[in-house]
Amino acid sequence: MVTIPEMVAAILTRAEDRYEVSYPDSFEVATPMAEIGSAVIQLRRVNRDGAGWRTVLIAAIPYDLTKIQSAFRWAADVRDTLAEPQTADLYMFMLIEGVASEDAARLETDDRFCRKVVVREGENADSFLDRSFLATLSPSGSSDNINDPLLASMGTLGLTHSWVLPHLDVWRELLLSGKSGSDVADALRVAAFGEEDSQ
Repeated sequence: MVTIPEMVAAILTRAEDRYEVSYPDSFEVATPMAEIGSAVIQLRRVNRDGAGWRTVLIAAIPYDLTKIQSAFRWAADVRDTLAEPQTADLYMFMLIEGVASEDAARLETDDRFCRKVVVREGENADSFLDRSFLATLSPSGSSDNINDPLLASMGTLGLTHSWVLPHLDVWRELLLSGKSGSDVADALRVAAFGEEDSQ
C-alpha cells in the first residue's frame, strides 16, 4: 500500500520544473479529523501568468465507510475555505487500505466536493499519479520525447481498424494543418476515399 510520504515524494518529483509547490498552513486549509492520515499540497503551473493553485488532499484511511465519510467532510470543509476559482481545482488522493477495485472506481465517480483518485491494490505511486493531472509528459524510459496523444490515439485506431493504416500519416498532417474543421473533414474524406467518393 502506498504511504503518504511515498505519495508526497512522488508528487514532488512529478511537480519538478512543472509546478510551484506550497504547503498551506493549518489555519489556511481546514484540517481533517484525527483518525485520517493526511497531507495537503498546493501546486501552481510555472511559466503561466495567472495560473491558479491546485489543492491536493491526501487521505490515508482503512476501508471503513465512516472514515470515508469523514474524508469527504474534510474535502467539503477545505472547499469552503478556498477562494472561488480554486474550488474547481480541488483533488483528493485517497489511500484506502483494503478497498476493492469496484469500490475504488465507484468512489472516483463521486465528484461531490472534489475530484477523487483512489489507489488500487498493488498500484505504486507512479502508476497512481499517471491517472491524475500529474501524469508523466513522456513515455516510460524516454525523457527527451514528449508523448504525442494524437499519435497514440491514431495508433489505437490502426490496431482496431487495419484499413486505416495506409492513411494515418496523411491524416495526422491534415489534422495538424491548422485548416478549418470543414476543410479538414473534406481533405480527410478525399485522402481516404479519393475524389470520386468525396460527395
